Amino acid sequence: MADAAVPTPTAPRTRRKPQARSLERRRAILDATRELLETTTISDLSLYQVADKAEIPPSSLYHFFPKVDVLLGALVEEIFTEFDTIMNEPLDTDAIHHWTDITRQLQARFVAYYREHKYVRDLILGQHVISTIRHADYMHDDLLGRRIREYHEQLFQLPPLPKAYNIFAVALQVADKVYAISYQEYGNITEELAREGRRAAQAYLGLYLPEVMPKR
Repeated sequence: MADAAVPTPTAPRTRRKPQARSLERRRAILDATRELLETTTISDLSLYQVADKAEIPPSSLYHFFPKVDVLLGALVEEIFTEFDTIMNEPLDTDAIHHWTDITRQLQARFVAYYREHKYVRDLILGQHVISTIRHADYMHDDLLGRRIREYHEQLFQLPPLPKAYNIFAVALQVADKVYAISYQEYGNITEELAREGRRAAQAYLGLYLPEVMPKR
């Protein structure tokens, strides 16, 4: 009697990676949203507009983003990633002689970014920002504030600071409030109010950081 055939072992199943087509469609949706928000207000944005701009069926868009708020939340997450990139660019340490020079360099970067993108001004500085986005922005400011503190600690000997909250995150929010006033009044961040936002942040930090702080 012939030996029974030994079954060939099957290879373990691996999880399929997301299809390239799905990733391309998601990218097209977010890019279309960015473009639309350069000329359309958040309150007027509709998923049908985005689908038409992205050249995909509305049903496909609903698969990724069933509501405008969900779509805007995904776009804000990308903005936060770009904020992180801006924050992590090396400082010009040769130009830092006083702790306020750190604020000056970082705020100049963020102001330039805000000025370049209307949709970012709408989503972060706008008067009618969705509450979930505003909360996410506050939470992300805390992460940025920790990075700013690291910059200060690398260059200066800091005094004891409050533990219950991050003064550098609060300073970011103070500056953004001034930038928001400028955007709502003038449609962008003017030179005068960019300066005032930076001065407001520095004045707040000055409550905790001495005028003369030894460098490391």
